[in-house]
Amino acid sequence: MLPRCAGYQRRDRPLDPSREALYDRSLQHYFMADAQPGRLSTLNGFIPMTSDHPKALLLSGYHALSQQAWAEFLVHSCTHYQWQTIALPARFFAWRMRGAPLSLSAQNDPLLHQHYQLLVATSSIDLAVVQSIYPTLRQVPSILYFHENQFAYPTDNQPKAVIDWQMVNLYAALRADALVFNSDYNRQSFLSGVAALMKKLPDLVPQHLCTGLAHKAQVMPVAIAAPRPGRAQEPTGATWRLLWNHRWEWDKGPELLLAIVAQLAACNFPFKLILTGQQFRTIPAALRELCARFPDYLEQSGYIESREDYRALLQHCDIVLSTAIHEFQGIAIMEAVSHGCVPLLPDRLSYPEFFAQSYRYQHSDSIEQQAASAVSRLQAWRAQGLPEVPDLSDFYQARLVEPYRQCFSAERLAIASI
Repeated sequence: MLPRCAGYQRRDRPLDPSREALYDRSLQHYFMADAQPGRLSTLNGFIPMTSDHPKALLLSGYHALSQQAWAEFLVHSCTHYQWQTIALPARFFAWRMRGAPLSLSAQNDPLLHQHYQLLVATSSIDLAVVQSIYPTLRQVPSILYFHENQFAYPTDNQPKAVIDWQMVNLYAALRADALVFNSDYNRQSFLSGVAALMKKLPDLVPQHLCTGLAHKAQVMPVAIAAPRPGRAQEPTGATWRLLWNHRWEWDKGPELLLAIVAQLAACNFPFKLILTGQQFRTIPAALRELCARFPDYLEQSGYIESREDYRALLQHCDIVLSTAIHEFQGIAIMEAVSHGCVPLLPDRLSYPEFFAQSYRYQHSDSIEQQAASAVSRLQAWRAQGLPEVPDLSDFYQARLVEPYRQCFSAERLAIASI
């Protein structure tokens, strides 16, 4: 049985559209358009509170887009707390993993000396160090949320510092009262990674360390917004629109994407490619080659700043494609699917947990073989018709408000410790 926080389960009842729409509008108004990472975010200022609410501290060590959306949803859902949030900018990852406790105190030292009834931190925070530095935080019930874990870092690209990052994850997990993961793949890979590391150590290794971690580990996914109405259920035309909506970085598998596009072009498959996602100073060579070799297949390329424009784009794509080698939930894929895209995903990472085999192509050590499997799946869909879009309504924000309230609660930690 998949371990989950209380309240998170699949439901057969239909989602109340009016409730979802009302919640989604309130969340849109609530989003922190002007938040300044690295300084206090006045998240609680958007939600009416009284002085009777207990205080909670949220620490986000690497505040990228998905972490920001998760933090905002958490605070918006758990209104029984008065939240203070400190978020560090999503840059200098190696420094964040080792230096987050120092960086947190650089501009927010007075806040860290206040008294709180609950402490929530992301796994890029060395929680053990933070709680040891600040006396007022030492006895505060704490929850560590894993958007990712460093034990699942792709082996072909592991930096030398990865062992340090793994130890940060481990010590933080040992210090926390509860561990919450966004997927069971994330949970399992963390626990198996810790077990593998323990076998490599020379001596004096705690015997029941992994058992203790597993006992306090649960799953609570990041929520996604419900789609806007107006999606056309049929393919948009004779030429299918394939969406690749990931960060332009090595861990999203650009080499495999290039191989898939090359094979589709070679067999004259009728498609247009839409490339979105954040771009950074260094663009992977495979993506540069793709844009140079196949300009006729590129309908759009580049990050879309407007959230509304992006959601409108999702509703006009037929298939969302992943080639990732490093993924723990797949928020971008889930958002696209919720807007009507059929997913085409590698048979690895967190994808088997959320999507049936019929939406997955074969995993292989050979990029060309993986590409051939993906192309074969597309050709079968072309001949037989696109499969039904998976139902992801269990992950909609309105469905997860109450599960979040139950999961992120000092009272739950107190009951669990009895």
